[in-house]
Amino acid sequence: QIADPETCDRMYESLVRIHTNYYKNKYPRLKDTSFTGVTIEDCKMILATDILKQMEDMKKGTWKKLREKFYAKKPEEDSK
Repeated sequence: QIADPETCDRMYESLVRIHTNYYKNKYPRLKDTSFTGVTIEDCKMILATDILKQMEDMKKGTWKKLREKFYAKKPEEDSK
């Protein structure tokens, strides 16, 4: 038994609206951008380049990674 069927019905209707994208269809957006103004395509490109960089790092051997880490120029040496 449900204690309050009216509340249950309202909650169910609300979940149905969320599931069917009721408000997305009722109030369509003019542009598909985020609050920063970046489009979906830009986000995909950024993620794709980040993944490529990670894959390149994975391909490097352990010794090469260590060499790059320890033999990188220090900021103090650049100013001299």
